[in-house]
Amino acid sequence: MSPSRGLFLHLHRRQLHTTHAFPSLFTSQLPTQIYVSQSHNPYLNLSLEHHLFTTLPSHSRTLLLYRNTPCVVIGRNQNPWLETHHPLLLSTPTISLLRRRSGGGTVYHDLGNTNYSVTVPTSTFDRNTHAHLIARALQTLNVPAAVNKRHDIVVLPSAGEKPDVPGARKCSGSAYKLTRLRSYHHGTMLLSADLANVSSLLKSPVADIISARGVASVPSPVANTKVEHDAFVDAVVREFLGLYLEETGVCVVGEDEVRDVEGVKKGMRELEGMEWVVSSAVTTSRGGLAKAFGRYSHLSSQHASE
Repeated sequence: MSPSRGLFLHLHRRQLHTTHAFPSLFTSQLPTQIYVSQSHNPYLNLSLEHHLFTTLPSHSRTLLLYRNTPCVVIGRNQNPWLETHHPLLLSTPTISLLRRRSGGGTVYHDLGNTNYSVTVPTSTFDRNTHAHLIARALQTLNVPAAVNKRHDIVVLPSAGEKPDVPGARKCSGSAYKLTRLRSYHHGTMLLSADLANVSSLLKSPVADIISARGVASVPSPVANTKVEHDAFVDAVVREFLGLYLEETGVCVVGEDEVRDVEGVKKGMRELEGMEWVVSSAVTTSRGGLAKAFGRYSHLSSQHASE
């Protein structure tokens, strides 16, 4: 029995069938590879994604699925002061602030949010292909999902309506990274996320008194899909296998399996460094950082000068 067919049988029983351990799949040269991370560490998961992207063969197609503990993740070209409620983040040590390596807007992650990442050869990359794959996965779970003109996945008021109909609410935003040989599309999926945190943490209190370099997020009304994580993972894997019919390897990745992989360790060190997080240059007006952040301004100045 092929790995793909075996996977379908186990999915029917609501269990992912692992065909490989991480080291054997990673070195297997299989054209289609699926990784489901059991870690909830955002630094590890983003570093694992980058390691797979930069190390696997250029011909391979890769799906990675994971969840993170509460954190705010800004795009590579964004400014944290303008995209987040930074004083609130600093006073909430249980919520991390990270900068990812792709573009796009700022997002909030928690265990009610599942993240997907699809990497393919750049010669076959298209921004719509995998957005529609995710939308189809939701439709199989009776969620009236569609892809709008911004490549966002939205939940419609009812099935069959157009993606930009009034009342459509965003449940998944996307970001991309393109290189000469390989490119990826990754995104979030709101399942049962804390939308109060989305609202409070992604609203800067100082946007009107700071000017800065960086790409601004485009706010959108959002909604949870109310789908369970395991059901979403199953549905996405099915659609991925239906799109790419080559021999497939599947790995459920434990944190201990990858934490000591050199490429993952290096990525974690980089993401955890404040120099990376606050690397956008900031200029201020009407009172500067002291007015913007009060007692937090000494941290801002220190990080900006590192």
